[in-house]
Amino acid sequence: MSTPSTEEHWSDHAICRGADPDLFFPIGYSASILKEQERAAKRVCGNCPVTSECLTWALRVGEPDGIWGGTTPEERRRLRRNAEAPARRRLPVIMVRGDVPVGADAA
Repeated sequence: MSTPSTEEHWSDHAICRGADPDLFFPIGYSASILKEQERAAKRVCGNCPVTSECLTWALRVGEPDGIWGGTTPEERRRLRRNAEAPARRRLPVIMVRGDVPVGADAA
């Protein structure tokens, strides 16, 4: 027999808890209406004490819809892409005969 957990979850402290879900899952007929719905949801997230936990969760599970942690699905895709991208290394400088090194004074 399992006992219910009394441990708190980050979502217990989310300001959006109990709010109208339509605010965080915008549906609109025009781009301007969608953008206004997104801005309204992000304003709520901007005052939330658990925004970072919310965003971390959404990134971890790959949440494809809605506003989570103050981000849109497109913003989360970009964050995941950047996080998964390999680190960029500086390429070596290749000198070709006749090239003047950068910073060299012309005498």
